[in-house]
Amino acid sequence: MDEEKTKGQQEKPNEGQDKDKKKQKAKYIFNCTKCGQCCEKKDYVLITTQDLLKWSQDGVLNSVFSFLEFEMAKEPIADQPYFQLKMIKEEGGCPMYDAENKTCKIYHSMPIDCQSFPLGYNGSQYYIRDKTCPGLGNGTMTKEALIRDRDNAKKDFAAKIETFTILPLVYSLFMKQMLKQQEQFMKDMPEDKRKQLEELPV
Repeated sequence: MDEEKTKGQQEKPNEGQDKDKKKQKAKYIFNCTKCGQCCEKKDYVLITTQDLLKWSQDGVLNSVFSFLEFEMAKEPIADQPYFQLKMIKEEGGCPMYDAENKTCKIYHSMPIDCQSFPLGYNGSQYYIRDKTCPGLGNGTMTKEALIRDRDNAKKDFAAKIETFTILPLVYSLFMKQMLKQQEQFMKDMPEDKRKQLEELPV
């Protein structure tokens, strides 16, 4: 009998190791502490076309418009350069963060990039975007909260892919409209003012 038990134990040599690995694998637990760390240290916030549409409906677009910038991404996707739309301020940090009250000025309509933080998704798996976030490991995590965070991470990924595809077209239309307005402005300008402008050194 002892021999059979020993034999059975020898047939599963990795059973103990598998249990140890499961214990070592950390569970995703996140509850925001409202410390403001993620808002204050951000260099910029990536904005998607979905954010713009929502802001247009919510009446938030005018509040953020002056902080929006088009920028060519430093690292291309699939060897193709692409535009990014960022919400940014010169001194750093999110321009919509109220440091004094430690609140978001557009909390009811915050960018999806912020809604999904600190969980990220790359198309195949989830990952932690900032392992120094104080909210990680804080308290307990309900099943509903986990599903919500995973859904937000996937939505963020999908929205960014969509934006990378659409943004060059949006940028082209924007520039076309700007040139059209500039042309109309020059036509409406008095002759003497137009000559003065043309004589200015470039």
